[in-house]
Amino acid sequence: LNIIPETVGLTFDLEGAKSLLAKADYGDDIAIPLIKDEPEITSASLAVSLCTDVLSQYSTYVTSNSNRNNNISLACQAINGTILLPGDVFSFNDIVGQRTTEKGYLSAGAYANGEVINEVGGGICQVSSTIYMCSLLADLEIVHRECHQFVVTYLPYGMDATVNWGTIDFQFKNDTKYPIKIEAGLSNGAVNIRLLGTKENDNTVEMTYS
Repeated sequence: LNIIPETVGLTFDLEGAKSLLAKADYGDDIAIPLIKDEPEITSASLAVSLCTDVLSQYSTYVTSNSNRNNNISLACQAINGTILLPGDVFSFNDIVGQRTTEKGYLSAGAYANGEVINEVGGGICQVSSTIYMCSLLADLEIVHRECHQFVVTYLPYGMDATVNWGTIDFQFKNDTKYPIKIEAGLSNGAVNIRLLGTKENDNTVEMTYS
């Protein structure tokens, strides 16, 4: 995250300048004093306030399937460190890209057309679902989300977000005034996601289902 150094602006008293002009005779030299306009936010103050607060965090536990966990780990690696500036939209498919054997993805179980099949990249929906849960808890704008055809076991009912290359994406928007950094990783048998940013209020979000 690059922070551009602040600059000191210059301004002047517009009404005062008008008054001087009104009083001047033809050919007079008029000196209009310039006033330094100090920035409200400096690079130093910004550096200590960006991505220092945990907006949300969530962990979901994985299975013992090595192929599936390999795919999950690769997806987390692709996402880890992603920076979303204010107004940016996170797209799971854009960030992770197509899941191919050339990238190291393996065949694992996935839902398709109402049944469980084996496909390259199977299991990465657990990553998109965990990020979806984090975006809900952080009260961020959900741009596009679709649920699985079946209930998933790693999240409460209705809190999942499926993805499929070329057809189904998960997207959320950074609708805060500050950058958001995504931390993603697979460790201790769980997908661990954190959204770091700058808290603008003390609101909390609690998700329930019925």
